[in-house]
Amino acid sequence: MRDASSTAEKGETILRLNNISKNFGAVSALTDIDLEVKAGEVVALVGDNGAGKSTLVKVLAGVHQPSSGTIEFMGNKVTLDSPGAALQLGIATVFQDLALCENLDVVANLFLGHEMSPWSLDEVAMEVRAWTLLRELAARIPSVREPIASLSGGQRQTVAIARSLLLDPKIIMLDEPTAALGVAQTAEVLNLIERVRDRGLGVIIISHNMEDVRAVADRIVVLRLGRNNGVFTPDASNQELVASITGATENSVSRRMERKSGQSNEISGRPA
Repeated sequence: MRDASSTAEKGETILRLNNISKNFGAVSALTDIDLEVKAGEVVALVGDNGAGKSTLVKVLAGVHQPSSGTIEFMGNKVTLDSPGAALQLGIATVFQDLALCENLDVVANLFLGHEMSPWSLDEVAMEVRAWTLLRELAARIPSVREPIASLSGGQRQTVAIARSLLLDPKIIMLDEPTAALGVAQTAEVLNLIERVRDRGLGVIIISHNMEDVRAVADRIVVLRLGRNNGVFTPDASNQELVASITGATENSVSRRMERKSGQSNEISGRPA
């Protein structure tokens, strides 16, 4: 087996979960979850509220430890017993609240807690590194000395993602990265996700927006009631996805599609 710090080739499996379960007392939040993430791939994790998405992300981030099952990273079985262990291994997480300090500028937020020297701040080197990373991501940040409070929602998400990349992770997890963003800001973040994938990272994205998921995901993994409930490609129909997410084949989406199909048949003269 190779060392977990070695570089993954595009298409190579970075992360594999086998039968991961998580119990909180008598409550089973996750049951026998299987998941695989490859280098240069975006995997969307979707499901209704209470499906187990956030719990699974917290297991991978080292916040929760699984009750049973195994986690393999770069072919090695690993234990994620703390957020620091997950980061050191190469799993970075951008939670929905972003955890940015609005009164500090972009550079300070990028290096907060990861300053190049514990005794003195090399402002020039930090600024150069910040600009280099943001340019590699084609980020639309007006100035790295701009305070976070003056940035748009999309720009803040960009800073949070860039901060996670400073530690050279192999997998980055994004929790609802486009929530509450406008159309232009959403497009900016989705473009950024594609550029992160093009760097050879594995990306896990949690989202309730199916259009955003289709735009960037290579695979869509559905969780329902804490269990795997299907793996789909982005060209899967809304009917298939909604049925897998809700567990109901008869729903408003399927009925609407049937009505549209019937109307099309009436127009074309074919029997419905």
